[in-house]
Amino acid sequence: MSQPKRIAFQKFTNAMRKLSVEVNDTEICKRLDILMATSKDDLPLAQVNQLLADPKSFDPRAIPEPYTQYVRHFIYMVKRNGRLPSESRVSFGDGEDENHSRSKADSLAKKSAIPGKKTAPKKASKKK
Repeated sequence: MSQPKRIAFQKFTNAMRKLSVEVNDTEICKRLDILMATSKDDLPLAQVNQLLADPKSFDPRAIPEPYTQYVRHFIYMVKRNGRLPSESRVSFGDGEDENHSRSKADSLAKKSAIPGKKTAPKKASKKK
């Protein structure tokens, strides 16, 4: 017997993957995939569509357990990234998304760096 298509699940996981920028995000997506692979049911399509349309005002409790925690993380990712995942986003072509991802990663790296601190170059060790 083949697996059902699970359209709502696919929409939700695709949206989560598009927003993933940290290792933690990727791991959470993997756990969600495993959970859905063992489930017989799909997520409620109307609620997933509502979540994707307006995640900031969506109540995570509208999605049944054990998926609520994944919905909460998705909402966190939307707020953290400052944008919604676009269904029409293309991973190739004009490179706009790639440049956006790079600038996001660059700004995160700059924020994590200590301002004014310079590191000295490593000295070559002398062997006798």
